[in-house]
Amino acid sequence: MQLFKLIYMKPGILLTKNNKNDNNTIGDVMVFDDFLQKMPKKFQCEIIGMDKYLKTLRPMKFKRVLDKNCNKITYVAPEYGISYMFKLDGGFKHNFQWYIVHNGKAETWHRKADYMEETLVKIAQSDQLLSVRIYNALKNCPGSNNCYGERCLARTPYSFNGKKRLTCHGSVEPGLDKNDFNDVREFFRYLNELINEKISNNVKPPEKIILCKTKRYI
Repeated sequence: MQLFKLIYMKPGILLTKNNKNDNNTIGDVMVFDDFLQKMPKKFQCEIIGMDKYLKTLRPMKFKRVLDKNCNKITYVAPEYGISYMFKLDGGFKHNFQWYIVHNGKAETWHRKADYMEETLVKIAQSDQLLSVRIYNALKNCPGSNNCYGERCLARTPYSFNGKKRLTCHGSVEPGLDKNDFNDVREFFRYLNELINEKISNNVKPPEKIILCKTKRYI
């Protein structure tokens, strides 16, 4: 599960003004190209392609963060509270989610935003199959009440296309085929379009979604 502090991701590398630019965090451990060699060769081209693509998206402005233990590459869009990660965790995996900010007591834990349901609806307007694949890739809640505080603050319910799911952290865990990586790119393309539409309509993201005040059941 991904829990984030506002500026520093542990274990990870501090994003500072001393890095080359906002989208290419060089960090203190190793440069991206060297870090990439730690990932399975069969996925390196997908990682490079995704890295280039995510850095083109505006207004999302993804920042790349390299884990100091050399097992994670994370892309964070801090203004919109969403992250995407490649990781080595019992094998190679990737996932994305609206992350939790937890730099205080549990009653202050929050998300910056969560546009999952809105994005799925937008995708379904032109690509129903993609929206269903993304929805089906959501990670199911294992059912525990105490993973993150009482009634688990990481529980995230979603509704889509007449269905409801209780998910673990709202995390989407795609497969590892080429088409799965393309689905991720398409999801972020639609999300970026949705955000641009909100900006055009002067709709700002919520300041905070306080998790203890959210509905965490279906």
